[in-house]
Amino acid sequence: MSARLRAWLARKPPGYRFTVGRILAIYSGVMVTLLLAALDQTIVATALPRIVGDLGGLSSYSWVFTAYMLATTVTVPLYGKLGDVYGRRPLFFVAIGLFLLGSALCGAAWGMPELIVFRAIQGFGAGGLFPLSLAVVGSIVPPRDRGRYQGLIGGVFAAASIAGPAVGGFLVDNASWRWVFYVNLPVGGLALLVVYLTMPKRAPRREHSIDWAGAGALAAGTTGLLLGLVWGGRQYAWSSGHVVGALAAAAFALALFAWLERRVRETILPFGLLRNRTVWASIVCVALVGMAMFGTIAFVPLFVQGVIGTSATSSGVVLTPFMLGAVTTSFVSGQLVSRIGRYRPNTIVGPIVLGIGMLLLARMGPSTTNGVAARNMVVAGIGLGAMMQMFVLSVQNSVPVRQMGSATALTQFARSIGATLGVTLMGVIVNQGLPRAARGHEQLSHRLPLRLRVALANALHPAFLASAVVCGVVLVVSILWIREVPLRRGFEDVAVGDEASPQPGTRAAAR
Repeated sequence: MSARLRAWLARKPPGYRFTVGRILAIYSGVMVTLLLAALDQTIVATALPRIVGDLGGLSSYSWVFTAYMLATTVTVPLYGKLGDVYGRRPLFFVAIGLFLLGSALCGAAWGMPELIVFRAIQGFGAGGLFPLSLAVVGSIVPPRDRGRYQGLIGGVFAAASIAGPAVGGFLVDNASWRWVFYVNLPVGGLALLVVYLTMPKRAPRREHSIDWAGAGALAAGTTGLLLGLVWGGRQYAWSSGHVVGALAAAAFALALFAWLERRVRETILPFGLLRNRTVWASIVCVALVGMAMFGTIAFVPLFVQGVIGTSATSSGVVLTPFMLGAVTTSFVSGQLVSRIGRYRPNTIVGPIVLGIGMLLLARMGPSTTNGVAARNMVVAGIGLGAMMQMFVLSVQNSVPVRQMGSATALTQFARSIGATLGVTLMGVIVNQGLPRAARGHEQLSHRLPLRLRVALANALHPAFLASAVVCGVVLVVSILWIREVPLRRGFEDVAVGDEASPQPGTRAAAR
């Protein structure tokens, strides 16, 4: 058996660059890195009420998340571009190092302002963990077989979504909330060691130029846009100077970014790839799916706690079937796609099933049980899992290998923007639907009067219906503009049968 196993690990399949054993070793580094980021997202949410109670600053509660999200979103495109230029191995060290530095500082924070700043440092590192990991996957496994390995990554997120809240609660109750951040240090140290031992060193670097001015303008524009969306209707009125000023600054910075990108030799984002119909349609779908997914994650616990009338713990547990349904379906669909070599059926079935799940959520009311809510979440999770990685796969299958990092970063950037828009727009819909009496209840609990529970349910129903409409748009875009490009069995630069496109990302190539 051992001899057979060694022979299997030493085998180099046709079209691959590395042996099976080396691929699994590299994947171990990717999974530990993703575990580092995924655990942090779930653990911090569990511990934050205790953190606020210790440090004070309830009004700054949301900024602990917002600072992290802003830093993560604005750095994703830069990590993608730098990874293509300098190789992803050194960028992993930078990203993990910044993440661990931010974690150590967060654990030592002495006040909410300092914690918010340190969370931003953590976010600057986290911005590289997801796009670099997915780009590594794209560079070591041909598109035809990539689905087989998706289950490994899905398993990481499943473990994080289940273990994260439990670990966070245990640390807060039995040690200190500071260990919520300190626990990242040994996990991150392991990630650094595995990356050092397994990640391939970069190939000889080609001549490239980094558009730092464009990166700065894009970061400023994205920050202004996200701040305006986060502030609007929550901390400030939409017509306030803070919101209008942030959105105006975002418009100016993004216009400057567009002007700069027309004049540089190599753009920070691979806009040339958007000439490819499959690529731009997939990017749009990634953003729309992010809107539906994160809007659901944000508001289903609110429904369970405020409308059904169960505890906060139960409201979080209801999300577990959603994540398990998504991860399980992602694994099964990945195996199927690798076997048949076609991903387009998933991009059509996925939004249909997710839309059905959203319609089921929109039918829930005060009499709905936790079991029914969990069933509806499983349906939504199955729809999400069927297409969760398919749009990223369609992008990676349609671009040259040398631009894998920039293209993958573009999908993650679109997902972040879509997630922010989804949570914000659903929040606006819910707030508009709440009567004045319900808006006065800052503390939601299972003791809400029945009339307020009905009012909250009526306010949440249009939000879930809006997500169902978003799924319909994803379906239309998938049918009309995403075409089946045969999945490549190797790493040739141009996908077989795909439309020819100029060297994307460079102004010179567009001429």
